[in-house]
Amino acid sequence: MKTRLIAFTALFIAAALPVSAQTTSTNPLKKPAPAAAAPAAPAAPATAAPATEAKKPSEAQMASRNRMKECGAEWQTMKKAGKTEGKTWRQFSSECLKKK
Repeated sequence: MKTRLIAFTALFIAAALPVSAQTTSTNPLKKPAPAAAAPAAPAAPATAAPATEAKKPSEAQMASRNRMKECGAEWQTMKKAGKTEGKTWRQFSSECLKKK
């Protein structure tokens, strides 16, 4: 119980401190860097890695995507007609994909 009270008190005191007292812009333990530092030479532009061609989807992946698109189009027409019968897209798509 005392530990909680002490922790709460410490948290309350820390929250009550002004923000400027909590954050400082410089570290008092570090020596400041020299103000007149020479600008570094610009690095040579990195050559872009050759773009690899995207791997084309397999026939099975294309068929799956097409089935999903067909079910999506069917869902949209049902939604516009108000004939979803209380189903959600997730329920409908599961049934639709099983049929196809």
